[in-house]
Amino acid sequence: MTPALFEVVAADLRYLLARRRDAQLPQVRFGIVQSAFPDLMGEVRSHIPGESAFVRTLFVMPDDETLCALLVMGDKNTEGGAQGNAWYDRAVPIADEIWRAIVAAEGL
Repeated sequence: MTPALFEVVAADLRYLLARRRDAQLPQVRFGIVQSAFPDLMGEVRSHIPGESAFVRTLFVMPDDETLCALLVMGDKNTEGGAQGNAWYDRAVPIADEIWRAIVAAEGL
């Protein structure tokens, strides 16, 4: 990740944390339908126009906004050749398992 892209990702994550469930596209999308927790899981979309990297950060934020767990981050266009929905097909099950582990460990 380039320093410029890192700054964009950091700014987009700060936007999510500041706005919480009021955050909107193009940076934040709630309702990842591939997830076992579609009402809780969302993504932060980070990109620099003109560059090929499209970083996605999957997160879970319960309706009561008591926490925001950042679960999985990756470049959906270049990481391991996964493109489009293929990245979600790989990343969402991992994010679901991480969230299940957090729920079990914290007794949520």
